[in-house]
Amino acid sequence: MQCIHPFCPMRTVPGTWDEAVDHPAMKVKPAIRAALVSDLNARFGVLASPAVARPAPAITKAQLKTLLDLSPCLFNQIAIDPTARGIVHLCEITLGAPITSSNVHQAFFIQHPKAPGFTLPPLGTARSGGTIMEMLCSEALVSAGIPAMTLNADKWPEWRMPGHVLLNEGRMAALKALGDILIPCAPTNIVISVKSEVARERLLYSANSIEGVGFGFFKEPGEFWTESRMSLFKRMGFSAIYMPDDTHKSVAEHLADKGTVRHAVNINGTDLYRPLTQFGDDMLRVVGKSSTLL
Repeated sequence: MQCIHPFCPMRTVPGTWDEAVDHPAMKVKPAIRAALVSDLNARFGVLASPAVARPAPAITKAQLKTLLDLSPCLFNQIAIDPTARGIVHLCEITLGAPITSSNVHQAFFIQHPKAPGFTLPPLGTARSGGTIMEMLCSEALVSAGIPAMTLNADKWPEWRMPGHVLLNEGRMAALKALGDILIPCAPTNIVISVKSEVARERLLYSANSIEGVGFGFFKEPGEFWTESRMSLFKRMGFSAIYMPDDTHKSVAEHLADKGTVRHAVNINGTDLYRPLTQFGDDMLRVVGKSSTLL
């Protein structure tokens, strides 16, 4: 995730606040530019643990929101509740690497509300658990070569291939009930339903008979291994459900022991259940192409 904080640990070399202040989205008037850069350079330097709060810069609420979007490291320095993007970036800093399908489960535990383990913690409290899960999934797609589509001036996605659409942003938020992330492909787009540690019926009904993909940090393998549950997942339109490697291993072992492996197959004749580590490569294979490759 991009962060232009001059002292972001993910940068190769330190910078200055000129880059953020001069960003077109900030809309900083020339009359205050020099004073703002000077203030930011003086007060927002190296990040710390434990975090030390500093007063927010004297700019408009809209400019502050933009500044935090551009420089999510600031959630370690300003006492304001972090956004989902801010939390995900602080997870990346703790990992010391971008979030991928291979480490996304580790990132999930870093931000877990019951026992967070940030190297550089936020000063505020995250209040958007579902959106954080979606952003973790989104970052795994970005690392796989499927960037999130940006919004145009009318808040519609700028369609580019390969790319994915966040259904909780802009005009697409009206379709949020159908899923969380859209992967364009033929004959129908894939809609990813992102969940946390349990599936319950919320996952089952989220595909809405559209071509669905489940993505979650599921910890209860028993939610997936009955024949009736597998039949329902397929009837509701799921082509694949991704889960942590340990959970997937438990499900696979149970299916093999019970002789029901043949039920865990999707409409394309391939695995219905898959490990999270396989997610990014699978989505890259189908985006802009055909869901029959899944």
